Amino acid sequence: MTYNAVGPRALDYLPCRYGTSRLLFRGPRRDLKKAYCAFIGGTETYGKFIDQPFPALVEAELNVACVNFGQANAGVDAFANDPFVMEAAKNAEVAVVQVLGAQNMTNRFYAVHPRRNDRFISTSSLLRTIYREVDFADFHYNKHMLSCLMAVCPDRFAAVRQELQDAWLARMRFMLRQIRGKSILLWFAQNPPPRGNPEGPDLGPDPLFVTQ
Repeated sequence: MTYNAVGPRALDYLPCRYGTSRLLFRGPRRDLKKAYCAFIGGTETYGKFIDQPFPALVEAELNVACVNFGQANAGVDAFANDPFVMEAAKNAEVAVVQVLGAQNMTNRFYAVHPRRNDRFISTSSLLRTIYREVDFADFHYNKHMLSCLMAVCPDRFAAVRQELQDAWLARMRFMLRQIRGKSILLWFAQNPPPRGNPEGPDLGPDPLFVTQ
């Protein structure tokens, strides 16, 4: 006797590339020679595990092509350092930029993968000096590393968080200057931006370390 397994079909993200960018985007691919809106962001913009991500819903509502430049687990670096995406955003009718967390960016303390920004690559001597007791070879992802640093010493972690916040501000300004056209910052979270850094043993809500 044989059985046919019947279950939910896997999502087809219709992966595609645009121009010279090394990033792989969610399709369907759109014609950038016609009018379009550009959507830049992380997992929520990409729509991982979602059949219709919100850029597709906006496209259906406005009847204007919406190009999904979202990347799962992306930080600002993935886009700010991609000349093609920045040029495409500049040429769009409007660019919707999701506010991303500050943890997935290269900074004075550690470096991240240039495209998979959630991946931890290396630390600086400065961070190793601040956390001499930590073996950074144990880490592969930024959030895991930061959670451990916070647990080891919240007081020392304050310097790390401040560096990430300063780097985030500089990188966001750099990205928005490249876009130059009309842009909308999208806060995609369960709660409004906090007034200050959270108190407690955890890192805080997503997007990490971004306050009012």
